[in-house]
Amino acid sequence: MNAVTADPAAFPPPALTVLDVIRTRRTVDIGLLKPDAVPRAVVEAILEAGIWAPNHGRTEPWRFTVFTGAGRARLAEVFAQAYAASTAPDRDSEAALEAQRARAWRAPLWISLELHMPEKPKMPEWEEQAALACAAQNMWLAATAFGLVGKWVSGPVMVSPVAAQALGAPKLLGLLGLGYPAAELPSANRAPLADKVTWVE
Repeated sequence: MNAVTADPAAFPPPALTVLDVIRTRRTVDIGLLKPDAVPRAVVEAILEAGIWAPNHGRTEPWRFTVFTGAGRARLAEVFAQAYAASTAPDRDSEAALEAQRARAWRAPLWISLELHMPEKPKMPEWEEQAALACAAQNMWLAATAFGLVGKWVSGPVMVSPVAAQALGAPKLLGLLGLGYPAAELPSANRAPLADKVTWVE
């Protein structure tokens, strides 16, 4: 956190190890978040974690657009535009478009995951997507350290070329919707490590 431009004393990080944070990260539906705003300094710390993700060739292929407060009205229109341009059978329904707009207000903080590659790429696209995914995970873990939960949403609307164009992005891998939990976090488990690992010694 030392690289954060904001005053670190304004938000001392919890006394958690990296492994603690990894294990306590939870996917929580955006409908289960408090409406409370996330402080700007915390958002900047989360973004700072994102840009320190590994990336082959130091291409830094990520860009982020942050939607908070009244700014979510812009995201609401992006969701509606993307849905209207989709193949959904109710894409012409005003009720369906309004439902898409309402999604933007269900999380107090949204961060777009935008993939930006140069005209003459140094690396294959899959590597750049992997780098952006690493940035997303960094941000999600940083958010966890600050007591936030949320969801990486990547449905058709969130990765739509229409939504990407509206944000000035060549490609979208979705958005992180984050906020403070409104209820107790769900428990989680994983299959035993032995089921997933082969040792060659």
